[in-house]
Amino acid sequence: MLIPDDVRKCVGFLGLKLANGDFRLAGSVFFLGRDKPGESKADPVYAVTAKHVIDVIRDTGVEQVWMRLNLRDGFAKWFSTNINDWFVHPTDRTIDVAILKTGLSDALDHLVFPYSFCITDERMKENEVGLGDEVFITGLFRHHHGTKRNIPIVRVGNLACMTEEKITTKSFGDMDAYLVEARSIGGLSGSPVFLNLGITRIINKQVKFASGSQIYYLFGLIHGHYDVEASEIDSFEIEDRTGNGTRDTVNTGIAMVVPFRNIDSVIVAHESARGS
Repeated sequence: MLIPDDVRKCVGFLGLKLANGDFRLAGSVFFLGRDKPGESKADPVYAVTAKHVIDVIRDTGVEQVWMRLNLRDGFAKWFSTNINDWFVHPTDRTIDVAILKTGLSDALDHLVFPYSFCITDERMKENEVGLGDEVFITGLFRHHHGTKRNIPIVRVGNLACMTEEKITTKSFGDMDAYLVEARSIGGLSGSPVFLNLGITRIINKQVKFASGSQIYYLFGLIHGHYDVEASEIDSFEIEDRTGNGTRDTVNTGIAMVVPFRNIDSVIVAHESARGS
């Protein structure tokens, strides 16, 4: 499967500024926009990430969340946002989603993923989406993030478990999430996850061809990895709960994905709260 570069252009990196002026990478962010006639980069869009990424930044005591974004001149630049402007679901604390209503200038080498290309329950039913379907993640790999500009990596996997039951997590309680066979690592938190519907599918026991050029749909975002002993979210540092410099859990290679419908519910709550 060849991943179109336009998909990676929807992704940026998040971080914080240290007291000495250095920046520290924290996670991934992507841009999502509702379809509007004549929409331009100046129109408001939503920056979307995992809530726990914002929480970890907040826990350091800083008041700014910084976005590292690519410019058209070939370099990346840090942009500051007020941490209190990031919006989360007002009542459901199990939804690991944070959004910021923002905009993208023409100087940025980024794209907005259109709302119409997000997966819905109806679209999943129509295409008989299920176990084994291919997904891919694009986001931050902290060990090779790009010195001059952001270089999002891509990881490919498959749907391993649907949202039949809630998944128990340490920090978010019992939450709605898909399980995908794609290893999540620190930095991929908040990364978009896309579903590949393919050129052909078997639907209702018949071979169906894609009706248009769009076969990739936003499926959700990365919450974190599933450990063998506990469900953990990614953080800045490798967690040591044994006190001897080693981890007492193992990344199973299964990632937890917040469904797109939960991203949508946060956006709807934001629009309702702001009267937009």
